[in-house]
Amino acid sequence: MRITQVTVSYGQTQSLPEYSNVKPQVSLTAELGPDDDRAAVESELWALARASVHEEIDCALEANERPARYDTVSPRFQVVKNVKTPGTPLMVVIAPNDAALPEHIRFLSAHYATSHNLRIGHARRIAAEAAENSNAAVLDCSDGDLTPILALLPQKQAEPIEVDRDAFLRD
Repeated sequence: MRITQVTVSYGQTQSLPEYSNVKPQVSLTAELGPDDDRAAVESELWALARASVHEEIDCALEANERPARYDTVSPRFQVVKNVKTPGTPLMVVIAPNDAALPEHIRFLSAHYATSHNLRIGHARRIAAEAAENSNAAVLDCSDGDLTPILALLPQKQAEPIEVDRDAFLRD
């Protein structure tokens, strides 16, 4: 008997918020050539099937306002907004997860469900929604450069120097 095809099927159930689930499934088939290693082809098909299902789950999680779970390659970001204080404009900031935000500005989570550990596309969607809801500016600092935050802050005015206009009369 000669095996000419290898087929694998993979499915997985993921719980989502609000008591719902998603169960993506995929079946992949490969035609074997005379020199193909059946075990290697099967192993590759399993890896492709698993990756495809995991990406579907990650997309479903993001559609339900949750961070992707299985993508371990993409960089992750946080979305925060500042607390409104006199003289400080409202801003929604996208920054790398590990970025040290300026301590003299109080930042809060920009979204009720989650604002950390987000892939960039999901982070940008959340930032746009948060900015629209609070009439804030979006600062995309996803490259790690946080200087746009400081540039948006009002510059401290120098204290006026008191001038004694009658000093020349006393001499």
